[in-house]
Amino acid sequence: MLASKHEMAAQIREEIINRTIIPCANIRLSAEPCSLFDSKVGGLPYLPDGAAPPEDAKGNQLYLLAQINCGDIAGLPDFPHTGMLQFFICDDDLYGCPFTIPSPQKDWKVIYYPEIDRTVDPSTIAALYAGQPKAELSPIEKECKMNFALSQEGLTTGDYRYEQLFLQRWKEAYPEEKAENFFELDTDLYDAIFDEANEGTNPSSKMGGYPFFTQFDPRSAETAQYDTLLFQLDTDIGVMWGDAGVGNFFINRANLKRLDFSDVLYNWDCG
Repeated sequence: MLASKHEMAAQIREEIINRTIIPCANIRLSAEPCSLFDSKVGGLPYLPDGAAPPEDAKGNQLYLLAQINCGDIAGLPDFPHTGMLQFFICDDDLYGCPFTIPSPQKDWKVIYYPEIDRTVDPSTIAALYAGQPKAELSPIEKECKMNFALSQEGLTTGDYRYEQLFLQRWKEAYPEEKAENFFELDTDLYDAIFDEANEGTNPSSKMGGYPFFTQFDPRSAETAQYDTLLFQLDTDIGVMWGDAGVGNFFINRANLKRLDFSDVLYNWDCG
């Protein structure tokens, strides 16, 4: 007996997931005390001796969004396994995001230190930030520690690549279908594709894997160079992006392997 269209949609979804599985490191935030050298959101950033706090285009100190002690993700292929990877943003209503592609690092920055000097005195860092006012427009509500768990996942429905993979397989099953995008499918079927695909899923903070959006993927075939999810920070304990949104950082896989973080796409959205 021929499968119903809803059954076929579920089958295609399963096929796509199985074909696109890649590693990721899921992140759980906790209220544990953090040191200067921990993976965390918020708080004082690690800075090696002699390094100055990063600044925005106006010369104001940026705020630490998150930092990852890369030893915590040593099992994640192509990502750095030593040193400190940091994400900084400015204190404005857009959190420093330019919402452009590419995203110039003017009011936000990604910084990588290949080695961590554990002799750095936290009081020295605190003195550098002593005059910085408390952030008024930041997604970080309090400092929280990151805990990592290696996992795997397949392509998410929100990823811009999902639509064409699905429709290509759909037209093989139903050659008479003329839909060029999801919106041209039957409404009930469209809802089923997304509602059933997202049922039981848990949008999360992670490195690697595939992204989640409350709105839509800012990437397209024209910006396919940003093919890797470098870091995703979801609304969680101590974090609130606008109205319960999510922040994403994307990078080209070849640049990631070279530890070149000069060209990163930064985006966030909320419901």
